[in-house]
Amino acid sequence: QQQQQHQQQQHTNHYRAGGGVADAAADSASGPRKNFIIAECEAEAKADAAKGFCEFSQALAVRLALRFEKRPADILSSMGQAGLPAAKDQRSTVKAIMRLCHPDKCKHPEAKRAMQIL
Repeated sequence: QQQQQHQQQQHTNHYRAGGGVADAAADSASGPRKNFIIAECEAEAKADAAKGFCEFSQALAVRLALRFEKRPADILSSMGQAGLPAAKDQRSTVKAIMRLCHPDKCKHPEAKRAMQIL
């Protein structure tokens, strides 16, 4: 049943772009569109770091979590592609990323929301 739900979610995600905006063009879970989204998040994170909200890696974790909120299956892989910490298993990876954007350590205005998404 979980596998069937996962497949249905992947099918739904196929037609979504970052941030939940519908995109009728062929949007896949990987490839050029995902790379474009990661590049956008990196640019936004650089701007956030320049404003003094937090470090770049923290801002990037927050931005990616927010952007992939509607596509949770893609969050960890996108963070790995962006160069954020990856551990030996999924649970350890999530913990490492959560440490980056925890509101007590990251002063980004959206840090709390990113934690909830993760």
